[in-house]
Amino acid sequence: MKQFAITLAGVLVGLILFLIVGPMILVTIIAASADGPPRPPQEMVLVMDLREDMADQPAGAGAGLFGGGPSLIETLQALDGAANDDRVKGIYIRGNTLGMPAAQAEELADALQAFEDSGKFIVAHIQNDGISTSMAGYLALAPATEIWLHEAGDIMPMGLTAEMDFFGATLERFRVDMEVEAREDYKSFANIFTEEGFTAADREATTALLGGIYDDMIAGIANYRGLSAEQARAAIEQTPMASDRALELGLVTHLGRPEDAERAALARAGEDAALWDFEDYAPETPRGRRSVIAVVQGEGQIVSGMPDDNPFSDAMMNSDRIARSLIEAAEDEDVAAIVFRVSSPGGSAVGSDQILHALRYARDQGKRVVVSMGDVAASGGYYVSASADEIVANPMTITGSIGVVGTRVTIGEAMEYYLSARSDSVSFGSPLHNWFTASRPFTEAERQAFGAMIDATYGDFMGVVAAGRGLTAEETRAVAQGRVWTGRQALERRLVDHLGGFRVAVDRARALAQISEDEQVELRFYPTPLTPLEELEALFGGGASSVQGLVRLSRLMSDPDIAAAFADIEAARRGGVQARAEDVEIR
Repeated sequence: MKQFAITLAGVLVGLILFLIVGPMILVTIIAASADGPPRPPQEMVLVMDLREDMADQPAGAGAGLFGGGPSLIETLQALDGAANDDRVKGIYIRGNTLGMPAAQAEELADALQAFEDSGKFIVAHIQNDGISTSMAGYLALAPATEIWLHEAGDIMPMGLTAEMDFFGATLERFRVDMEVEAREDYKSFANIFTEEGFTAADREATTALLGGIYDDMIAGIANYRGLSAEQARAAIEQTPMASDRALELGLVTHLGRPEDAERAALARAGEDAALWDFEDYAPETPRGRRSVIAVVQGEGQIVSGMPDDNPFSDAMMNSDRIARSLIEAAEDEDVAAIVFRVSSPGGSAVGSDQILHALRYARDQGKRVVVSMGDVAASGGYYVSASADEIVANPMTITGSIGVVGTRVTIGEAMEYYLSARSDSVSFGSPLHNWFTASRPFTEAERQAFGAMIDATYGDFMGVVAAGRGLTAEETRAVAQGRVWTGRQALERRLVDHLGGFRVAVDRARALAQISEDEQVELRFYPTPLTPLEELEALFGGGASSVQGLVRLSRLMSDPDIAAAFADIEAARRGGVQARAEDVEIR
């Protein structure tokens, strides 16, 4: 009965989505097709709101139908365009005080500094009403010409904390056993299920990682705000502080409400300027000869199997889709080089191997491949990157984690103790066929086989890193052991080649492909972004393509000449004449 109710509820939700949400999306698409995009002002101040979560890369199939702001990659491209757009006078930013990924904040800050270096201004406002002020959120807007703080908002405590919940005692209490094979001590993913706190190795690695990010944040804030590292550190470590104290120490430049900061931005821009939403801004496309650099996008956990186009799912690096994208870019004669953007904590070993071999195929076709690491490119995320021509990472990127962990949960004792239930089975074939049953622990033979599989996978991982990075086995072992590094620490250990974000990776791809500095570059994204109609079709199935005719008709009827012709026909039918504005030109 319970299962029937769940199934019925699922059917009802599906019907609601199809009958209500679907038509709403259709109406939105048709209206947008008919009206066309709004025309931006000739002088504008872009309004950027950093308070919403920002994906690293453009949304996948279907996700674009449900709103959301531009991704980090789209934001960086728009900022580059705005820096050279005479229509854009400056940017007004609403600051994020709740938090964002450290490397994302770093890339944003670098791009905003480049925008300001072009001779334009940035006015930012912090309206803090929480219990802490995000250090990363502050770093992202630190290059601003003016930083306004809400007078009643103050600066709440700033800093970094790594806090984890450990369930080792919980599982023991409920008679659940977690069997783990990890290679090696620093590969600590499964510790949350087996321990009651940080192990010595885990605490050592976490302290080094967090300390490295903290030092880089202090250095960045000091640089952007014109402070010494000591002054910036002292100011951060004095928080919380009242707004007037933040003004005194140079963390902000003005006190006031968002409307005050907005007016200040418009005053800087001039009386003819108007505000324009950043997500509606489209840079003007430069003309002239252009070389193509492919951008292959990989964000989320690495998985194998069929691609999931469900817009409600988390972003995933599906190995079929990513491998196909690398191969298509490799076989495109127009593509001069490839930037592979990786923002992933890892995942499937099989899926990672598929992606790695597609990257190697691209290199075999003569294409130079540069990996651009996002906020995290660790474990499988590093595996798929190791064979690139060059790897570019932000100083605060989390990378490495060259190791393997395998887990298995056993609940047989819990079922017997709490439910008086026991499992039994009949099997044919391999004596290890049922080795991942949850009803009992590993047998000795099963444990040995599982350990051997983990050892082989770890050995393969080490071999990939050694070959890709030109390291000896001893050098690889020294930087592996499951240890996680910041991008800066990885550079010191030869795991990456350059520090920087997506823009630096594109520059490196340009250099490796020997594209001259004065030649324009077109970024061609893979997988190819879907149109709104294609997104709708991915969401609701092939029947959605039938709306194509409606959209074409809508566009046809919105053409002024065709609309006027229909008006004349209607007027003639009624025996009259209709004048229209297009007939009269005023000079």
